[in-house]
Order: sequence, then structure tokens, then C-alpha cells
Amino acid sequence: MTGLRIRAPANRIRASGNAIGAAMRFRTAILLLAALPVAAGCRADPLADGFRDPPPSARPATYYLWLNGHVDLGHVETELETLKAAGLGGLCVFDMGARGPKEALPPPGPAFLDDDSLKAVAAVVRAAGRLGLEVGLSVSSSWDMGGSWVAPEDACKELLFTRIDVEGPGPVSLELPFPAVSPAAPRGPDGRPAFARDVAVLAAPAVRPLPGHAFIFKLDPTGPSEIARAVFHNVPGDFAAKDVSVAVSSGAPREAEFREVLRAALKPEAGPQEFPCAAQDVRFIRLRVLGGQDPAQAEVRLAEFEARSPDGRNVVGSHEADRTRDGAELVRFTSARGLDREWTADNIHDGVTGGPAGSWASAGPPALAIDDPGAVIDLSGRMDAAGRLAWDAPPGRWAVWRFACANTGERLKIPSPRSDGLATDHLSAAATRRYIAYVTGRLRRALGDPGTTALRSLYLASYEVRGRIWTPDLPAEFLRRRGYDLVRFLPVFAGCSVGGEEATERFIYDYRKTLGDLVVDAYYRAACEEAHAAGLLVESEAGGPGPPIHQVPVDALKALGAVDVVRGEFWPTRPKADRLWVVKETACAAHLYGKPVVNMEAFTTTDHWREGPQDLKPAADRAFCEGANRMVWHTLAHQPPGSGAPGWVYGAGTHLNTNLTWWPRAKPFLDYLARASFLLQQGLPVSDVLYYYGDQGYNFVPPRRVDPSLGFGFDYDVTNPEGIARLAARDGRLVLPEGTSYEILVLPDREDMDLDVLRKVDALVRAGATVVGRKPVRANGLTGFPRRDAEVRELADRLWGPCDGDAVREHRTGAGRVIWGPSLRDILRERGIGPDFAFTSPLPDTDLDFVHRRAGASEIYFVRNRKPRAERVEAVFRVRGGSPEIWDPDTGTIRRRHVYTKAPGGVRVPLELDPDGAMFVVFRGPGGAPHLVEAGAEVLAYDGREVELLAFVGGPIRMRTDAGKTVEIPAPNLPAPLEVSGPWRVDFQPGRGAPASADFSDLVSWTQRPEPGIRYFSGTAIYRRDVEVPADWLAEGRRVILDLGRLWTIGAVAVNDREAGVTWKAPFRLDVTETLRPGINRLAVEVTNTWSNRLVGDAQPDATERIARTNITGTGGLPWAKVPLQESGLFGPVRLVPAARVRGTVEP
Repeated sequence: MTGLRIRAPANRIRASGNAIGAAMRFRTAILLLAALPVAAGCRADPLADGFRDPPPSARPATYYLWLNGHVDLGHVETELETLKAAGLGGLCVFDMGARGPKEALPPPGPAFLDDDSLKAVAAVVRAAGRLGLEVGLSVSSSWDMGGSWVAPEDACKELLFTRIDVEGPGPVSLELPFPAVSPAAPRGPDGRPAFARDVAVLAAPAVRPLPGHAFIFKLDPTGPSEIARAVFHNVPGDFAAKDVSVAVSSGAPREAEFREVLRAALKPEAGPQEFPCAAQDVRFIRLRVLGGQDPAQAEVRLAEFEARSPDGRNVVGSHEADRTRDGAELVRFTSARGLDREWTADNIHDGVTGGPAGSWASAGPPALAIDDPGAVIDLSGRMDAAGRLAWDAPPGRWAVWRFACANTGERLKIPSPRSDGLATDHLSAAATRRYIAYVTGRLRRALGDPGTTALRSLYLASYEVRGRIWTPDLPAEFLRRRGYDLVRFLPVFAGCSVGGEEATERFIYDYRKTLGDLVVDAYYRAACEEAHAAGLLVESEAGGPGPPIHQVPVDALKALGAVDVVRGEFWPTRPKADRLWVVKETACAAHLYGKPVVNMEAFTTTDHWREGPQDLKPAADRAFCEGANRMVWHTLAHQPPGSGAPGWVYGAGTHLNTNLTWWPRAKPFLDYLARASFLLQQGLPVSDVLYYYGDQGYNFVPPRRVDPSLGFGFDYDVTNPEGIARLAARDGRLVLPEGTSYEILVLPDREDMDLDVLRKVDALVRAGATVVGRKPVRANGLTGFPRRDAEVRELADRLWGPCDGDAVREHRTGAGRVIWGPSLRDILRERGIGPDFAFTSPLPDTDLDFVHRRAGASEIYFVRNRKPRAERVEAVFRVRGGSPEIWDPDTGTIRRRHVYTKAPGGVRVPLELDPDGAMFVVFRGPGGAPHLVEAGAEVLAYDGREVELLAFVGGPIRMRTDAGKTVEIPAPNLPAPLEVSGPWRVDFQPGRGAPASADFSDLVSWTQRPEPGIRYFSGTAIYRRDVEVPADWLAEGRRVILDLGRLWTIGAVAVNDREAGVTWKAPFRLDVTETLRPGINRLAVEVTNTWSNRLVGDAQPDATERIARTNITGTGGLPWAKVPLQESGLFGPVRLVPAARVRGTVEP
């Protein structure tokens, strides 16, 4: 079976019927009519031309995976030609390991970047250059950055320590053992760690131990939450935890704000132990393990801690414990790392209670409260090379720490078999430069000058290094950046407080700020510098995906701003908690740093072969509304001959390749993504509010949300300190160098602010900006403390004046003002700024979204329907001029919207949106053209006198002009729609286990059929039926719409062996007028589903034939045999719907 042109007439059905009793409108039919020209004459229209035929830079790219490093050089060019023809615009070559049964995996290929690997890279780059495809190359086999050539000196490192307590006064001579190094760390020939360095030896009075090992959880959401009971899972044995305490805070995680709600004694036995502890308005929870450690080994264990809300939810559970939620964040703990690498503080809330790996275990007594940093003595010079300490200890009990750094043993995540290696030290600029220099050197060997080829960029995947990372240069970098020595504060990393709680918190702020700066400078910026020297750019999912998946030590906006091309990520089928929806953050960074393209790693999932284009489109539209403007498909794996079908694929992703069942019909969806991306790459974003998310070293932007203070209809960006520094105040607005501007800057609800940021805020206000937020009262960190605190207070007092957010809510300074208290919506309204987009609907739960860009004189709105039903709304766009046009990214058609009215705050346009539908509404031109303000049918053309309409019902069509005149245009009577009922003959794709054909008396899912070959069928089937159409249905001016009702997942139609089009999303309707003839017509409807059902069928115990071949053994956490079947096929009802083009004259 090769397509829809196979002739096989089957049953016949005759058209008849009476006039329709109610109006029907089919937007799809209108769009598939001949598009009326929008631009006058033959003037060049780059915007329209690029929309109709998007360039490669707007077309979707894809990860091009070489699983197990295996590449068939003879097949590469053919494969790339197919990708180009399907509508892709670029690819990112990604060497990757494969998982699954050994016999189902690709054979091992060459090591990444060895000579044979480079031959494959060169073949792809040459073929892509010929085809006009952009190429990127991931710098390692899988991720993070690393490889077999990374020496231990350049590999990832962590901070370690041991503690020994001694008594003074008197001489102390003892050996300080080197801290236990990770079992995964590389070893030298003598079995010792290949890299190990001392950092410092410190002593401090051990006179005030903290009450116990403490763990502080920031709840998800941050509150307020309510708890009703605590549950402890203890471990049996001598090391079991004995006494525990639970305290809660409704404000900050400070000692003074916690109030104890539970103190309990635990039994030394396995299993849950539950205690009531009611508390409300909880934002932070502190657990303290007060006793139970074995004095000989200083060890205490606890398997799991839960704090349950009244409805039973574990509010301190991590995302591992409850994958439907983001999970609580463990923001602080005072215990050392446990005796085994798996026994970490995270284990105490990971939802795993079985075995040692599921337990938290201390490796020392409770930490100390060191009141005076000056009491910390640096003994580094008193320890010899053998680790023996010689020291004359003062009176009292002293804790002595030996701090050291060594390799973590972090390796590549899923490398191809011959490509494994160590992950690099991401805090070392020298290590980064050596690594990228190695990569570019190898590329020069294969390509010559890489910058003169189709290879455009090097790709750094998402940052997912784990552990307490360290680098030998960190103390020097800390001193340079923060202005003081961190050595005396090293006990903080052993859980101690140094200088009191506030000083400890300030040090942690400085440490995190330094760590984040180092990740940006030593990793992202150093990689860019080295790549630029080779003529290449760096593209990266920098800083992502962030918490709760990975606690990345970075300011994500700063990291994204440091690379040349930004990339985010979204998973279309993740729970509503949006744990992996990194779109708004990436778009904000692009806007702040003037980067026009916002790439998205798109459609990542572990639901293998469960989605078709109609399922993926809502996620893409949501990403577009959050600022994305180019998709990078995750993933397309190389499919050489012999790989089988659906073939070799990676363990995650919506697989796009030539073995896909709907690959021959993929282009319309890829064209949709390309057209939307092209328009959303034009001009600049339009946003009213700029939120400053604070100065913290680790900072991330959550998915787009509606701020209750702002309300729907306004867009926003989020900025960091670098973004603040780039702002200028101009005509009362905050303006970035590229021209993006905002009405107001909103400060975070915090007491602290960086002094340099506050100085910039002061300058902006004096120059005319409006800033909203509470007054800061102190600086952050220990740098310049307490002087910088005093300067913050002094500057804030001048800037806020008497404004207190209550009695006084505004203070003017210079040409601008500071506001504290009113809602953001009220502030904008007072400035004369209403919603950028608003709508009214006859239905109470209509749910739309939008994004707005401005390109010269063109206002470009993308409007999305978030409901799986059709919607009719009256939309108001905040524009001053121009005439509305509807640009359909599905078909590429552009048509004027002739019905609209001027409204307060903009232009009101009636819109009809398909289920989960989306459209562009573009305002351009001078405006003022004659138009209608009301019409009872779709208006195809109107010039102030002549009007053309599309009618689905006979009788007079009432219209009202912009001049206030009401007219009626008669429409002919039309017959009723014709239902095309069964029986149908259905032909099934050969070689997929189904019979050659079957008769369907009714349109039912294939999964409801008794034949196993149909029930488990995956592929393409053609429904055939003869239909008789009367001649008057095809009279001049008549149109006929084929409505297929419902189908899954892609349909295509041919009538009389002439293709009428592909339909891949609701409503499944096509204009078939040009393919029909009076009398008998042969109707063929092609429907394609996904591979899922066939894989389920092959896995059944009674299956006699295995048709599908892949390395994937299940989906969504289930083996294929237990995966539910997906409803597939054509479900109808199928109808032919008549319509008429009606012309009339509107007399002046």
C-alpha cells in the first residue's frame, strides 16, 4: 500500500436533505479557500513570504542521535535528504549510549571524536552544507561535559573533611586521616586517589554543640501549607535515631522564627512511626535528630521523614517521593556526608525507605556553634606531608578538621560503549579551555576550518553535575570576588554556624554567589571564548533544568546570557507541576541579553510512541506563548538499514525518524511549527512588567503564571542583576539596549538587596522610571559588612522616603517614583495602561493565552485556545492602528479580518478558535480601511461597497458597517449535510500483522475489533466509500466541506484519486470541492496511528509473530504487555457539508 491513489470503489451513498435549521461555520473551510491577497500589487512582503515558506533558521531542528556511536556512513546523506524534505532546518549531532536488551541494541561504534567518529562528523557536515541544513555538535558523548581524555586534574571535584576532637592544654601530635574519597573516584597505579589536595586544617573550640543534626525544608509550594502529623521511618539496630524534634516557620528559615510543634522519642525498629503535630501557615519545616549516635563511630541513622497535610500529602517529600509535584527543597542541613556515598542528606526525604541506600546516616557528632570567627585557628602549616599534626593546643576541648578536595568520580551519564570518561571540573576555566580546545582541534583535523563549514555551533547539554562541587582555585576566587578569606568559614560546610546564624547565612550567600559566578565564567564563558577562536558559537541549555530536578549552583539567567544561543526544555506529558518546563526562563534571558532566537528542547517524554501531532501541538503552543520561537526535536536517532521498525531509539523523547508510522505525513506539523517560529522571531517582545528575582547565587524562573496582583492580559519578563545593569529609563519606560521596554520594575519581597543593584535602581528612578516594591533594609553577604548595610539603609531611606506600603504608598524622586502597596494592575491603570489582550466569551470557563511581538509597524499576536473545544470570543487587542489580519500557521494563508470595531483600549475582533487551536492576529498597515462591525457570516472580502461571504445556511445575512449602516445580503437555501455512514472497506498497510482489508459497518476504534491483527495494528489504513453528490452541490459559488468528525492520529483524504489534503488536528475538516464531480465519487480516508499498539500486541504471551523491532521494552514505567491500547482509527461521524460563496453590494 503506497498511498491514497489506489482505486478500489466500494459502497455508495447518495446525497439528499433539507435546509439547515441552525447556522454552521467551518473556519477550516474558509482557510482552505483560495486566499485573498493582502498586499497590494506585487510589492515585496518579507514578513508574509517568510511566513508562507519559513527559512531554515525558523524550521524545527532536531537532536540527531548516534546511538552507541554507531553510524552507517553510506546512509547518512540519504537520511539527511529525507529530513530536509520533511521540513527540518537543522540538526545537533549527539553521540549517545543506548539502553535495552543487548540483542536489540545497535553495535558499538567508534569512540567519540576518534578518527572513525570524525569521518562520520565530516560526512554529516558536508551533506548538511549541500542541503542548507544548520549543524551543531554536542561536545561529549551524552552529558555533562567530559570524555576519556579528561585527566583527573581536570575532572569534577568535591570538598571533603574529617574531624577529630582533642583536649588542651598541651602538645597535640596525631595523624589526621585524609577524608574518605568517593569509591568512584579514579585511582592511580598504587590504588591511591589520582587527584587529592589538602585545602586547610582548622581548629575551633568544641564547647557549644548544636542541639542535633538539623534539616530545613522549603515546602512546595512555598506556602502557606498545613501539616497534621509527622511520620518517621527509623532503622533497626544500635544506630537508630532516638529523639527528634519538628519545628515550623511561616517566614524565613531563621532560628528565631521556628516554633517547635513536636518532640518525640522513636523506637529502634523499622517501619513508620506516626505523631500528631498540627500547624498552619507553614513555609519551612526543620527536623532535628537529637540523639542516638554511637560515640565510637559518631553515627546515627534515620530512614525517612514525612510531614503530612490533613489530606495526606507529604509536604516535605522530594520530587522523587511524589512525581506529581515539584517536591520540597532541602535548603540546609548540618550533618556531614555519611559513611557511604549513597547515604546523603537528600535520602532523608527521597521517598525511599528500604536498605542502607535509603537511609540518611551521619558521619560525625552534631556540628558546633562557633560564635566568633576569630576563634577558628588555621593549622594548615602545622600538618606535614604525611598528615601528622603538631600543635600546642590551648586549654579546652577542640574540634580539628582536615578539609581536602578530591575527584567525585562523576562520569558521563549515558555514553556510547567506547566513549566513557570523567566529567570536567566545571569551576575551572583552564579545564574548560583545555577540553574545548581538544574538541575544536579534533574538528580541525576532520573539517579544516570549522567556521567555514555548515557546522555552526558546539552544544553544551543541561548542567546536571551532582555533589558538593569544589575546585582548588575556589578559595582564591572567593577572595578576589568577595574580598575576604573563606578559610575561617570552612566549618560551615561541616554543618557548623560561624559567627552566629546571620553571619553564617551571609557567608552562604557569598559562597553560593561565588559558585554561581564560577560556573558562568569558568564553564560557559570560557567555552564560548575557546569556541569563538575556532569560528564556532556555543549553544546551551545553560543553568537547566534546575530545581527540583537538579540543584544547579547558578543564576540561570546569567548562565543563559553567557552563551551565544540559548536553549530551554519542555516535556509535553509531565504532570501539571511543570517540573520540566523551562521555557519562560529561557525566553527572559534571550530578551534581557538581546538574543533573538529562543530554542526549545521540545517534546521530551518517556511515553514512547504514544503521541501524534494533535497530542503534541498544545504543548508547542503553550511554549510559544511563553516566548519560545524555535523547536529542537527530542529526538531523532540515526536509522541505518537493518535497525528495524520502529528501530533504535534513545530512552526518552518523542521519536521522530523515518521509521515513524506518521513520518510521511509529518511535514504539515513541522511546517506549522516553522511558521509560528518565524513570526515569533520577528521584532521584539511586548511586555509591561519586569520582575527582579533577587541577588541570590542560585536563582531560577518558574513557568509562566498569572500574578494575582497583575491579572490576565499582561506579559512580563524576569531579570537578574546583569539585566538591571543593562536598563535605561527613557520617556518613563525601562528600556534595554535592543529596544525591549517595560512600564514598571517590580522588586522581590525581600528585606535585603545588593548595594550595586540598589544604586542602579536609584539612578533609574531619578531618570524617570517607576519601581514597585518594599524598601530593603540591609545588604546581603559579608562583603563590606556592616558598611554596605548602612549604605543600603541610607540610600533606601532617600529613595522610598516616607513610603511604608500602608499609610504612604508612593514617593517621587527625580523624574520617577517608587510605589509600595497598590496592585500592579492598579498602577498600570493609573498610567493609562490596560491589558494587552482581553476577551469576553459566552462561556464562563473559556481559557485563552497569548504572546505579543512588535516588528516595526506590525503588531503580531499569537492567540491560543487552552480548551479541547471550539471557542467564540470577542477579543480586544491593545493596538492604536492597523487592520487585523488572520495568519494561519497550519496552512500559511493570510486573510484580512473585515469585521472589527474600535474599542476602549484597542481594537475588538471577533475570533473563532478550533479545539486546542491557535492563530496569529497581525495588525499592520495604516488602518482606516472600510470594514464591518458585525456580520452574520464569514466575510471573505469587503472594500466598502462589494462584499463576499461564506454561508452555511440560507436566508438573509445581516451586516453592519463601520459607518453604522445595517444591510442584508440574501443567501441561497442549502441542503442539509450528508452523513457518510457505513459500511466502509478498510485496507490495512501490509506487513503489520493485519488482514489486507476488512469491512467496518460502523466507525469504531481498531482496538474494539475482534481480529488481533487489527486490534494491535500500528500503521496506516485507508477507509474507502463511494459517495453520490448531486450536480447542484457543485454549482458556481458552491463549496463542499468534508468533516471527518474525530480520528487518531493523522488523516489524509483523496477523492477520485486526487489528494485533497492532510488533516492532523481538530477539527478534521477539508474543502474537497475541487476534487468532487457530479454523481459517484470515490472517497478514500487515510488514517495513521502510532507504534504503541503493535508493540503491546507483540508483547502478549500468545503472540505468534513479532512485527516491531526496537530496544525499548516499555513506556510510562510499564512493560509493553501491560500498556493500555490507544484508541485508533476513524471514529466519525463523517459528513459532507455544503456552503455557498455569496456576493452582494453595500449601497453607500
